[in-house]
Amino acid sequence: MSPGLTSAGPWTRAAIERRVAELVRDAPENRLDRDGADHIFDAPLVGVADGDDPVFARFREVVSPRHRMPREWLAGPSAPAAVRVACWILPFSEAVRASNRGRDWPSALYSLSRNNGAALDVAVSRRLAAELAAAGFRAAAPVVSEGYDVFRADDRVFSSTWSQRHVAYAAGLGRFGLNHALITARGICVRIGSLVTDAPLETGPARPADHRAPCLATAGRACDRCRSRCPVGAISGDGLDKVRCYDMRQAVRRRSLETYVRALPLLPIPVTKSGRTRPGHSLGCALCQCGVPCERSDPFAEPPPPCST
Repeated sequence: MSPGLTSAGPWTRAAIERRVAELVRDAPENRLDRDGADHIFDAPLVGVADGDDPVFARFREVVSPRHRMPREWLAGPSAPAAVRVACWILPFSEAVRASNRGRDWPSALYSLSRNNGAALDVAVSRRLAAELAAAGFRAAAPVVSEGYDVFRADDRVFSSTWSQRHVAYAAGLGRFGLNHALITARGICVRIGSLVTDAPLETGPARPADHRAPCLATAGRACDRCRSRCPVGAISGDGLDKVRCYDMRQAVRRRSLETYVRALPLLPIPVTKSGRTRPGHSLGCALCQCGVPCERSDPFAEPPPPCST
């Protein structure tokens, strides 16, 4: 493993991407030894946004009025001259994705990978922020920093003070599909991490002007696969019913968490809700992200892979 990020740089997206790849590849949290799977995440993808991009103010309208601006995460006696938001996409491996296809309930392998992948994402965030701080820069990983919160919004679903999906869009890493997940060059079945820093990182790739992904369905080509994959009918031509989606995730938690805690090596992760952070676990669904044309790639960037079911 390399010594990490240093004050000498180079301050390129490629350098950050290599460092994230090293941290993920060598992390014990990334290792699996069950159901034919040996790792959780494949190689990452990194983007960097200008922290003063006006799109961050827009997130206070589309995410929550409480969504914080990048500069708010960097404490210090003076305002930094420039702020960068580095974001990384961690794509789930083929074995993990395959386990979640053709089902009406999320697989145990996906549930283990989602939870332990979250623990790994937290570890990578903290390590990168620490390395940047050691190199003499200000840096913060918002989701593990003071000021991060997840709370009940007016539409009865949870919102947050820092949306990883929206930050990834700002960093040019993808656009939103019919199910409101981000379709990236590594597909839609991913984990997302980010940090804010005053290190002089080059920005890019360019942020797409339209936040909506050219889904096969909305581009006039037959698909609707994510709609039919949802077991509770939360996806329609109008997009995602967040309440139904949230209720499904809660059903997964109620039905599976106790069993999985006993049977699977679930790692504890920090769970923040309503101003309180405590150790917990993260289960989810992602059925609409597996067995679909955008599962592992952007179907408009290359011929879509066959949907295995």
